[in-house]
Amino acid sequence: MDTRVKQGREVASISVRTEANRVILSYRRRSGDGDWKSEEYPVRLDWTACNYGGRRAWFLCPAHGCGRRVAILYGGATFACRHCHRLAYPSQPESTDDRAARRADRIPARLGWQPGILHGEGDKPKWMRWRTFERLQFEHAIHVGVSLRGTAKRLGILKR
Repeated sequence: MDTRVKQGREVASISVRTEANRVILSYRRRSGDGDWKSEEYPVRLDWTACNYGGRRAWFLCPAHGCGRRVAILYGGATFACRHCHRLAYPSQPESTDDRAARRADRIPARLGWQPGILHGEGDKPKWMRWRTFERLQFEHAIHVGVSLRGTAKRLGILKR
């Protein structure tokens, strides 16, 4: 049983009951100070074979007309897959230069350099092979270049 508390008050609770090829989500919810509403929500399961034996269970999205096989269902007025709820991954609305900046920021963290794409490069970590270090240096330079070019275009500094 999972209970959601907001500002010291219970706003929702859910429990899961399993059957042969489905799970039943039993939950209570309310909006604001309204009455509690109890619901039971059956979700069918699909099974796939695993490479090294055994089976893996998947939810079949219960939204009308969907039926996708998914690992996670998201709550709301109904339980459904991310497609039905129209949820996006954080990187989906990013521009090319924002994505390059994010990728460039990960490399200094891995190398122990000062964070931020404008701080330049640092030294090779003692434990790292030269070939790996040179590859990461090159990737960092490419991502920084793409990010700065995109930012310059967006600011109107670079015309093409």
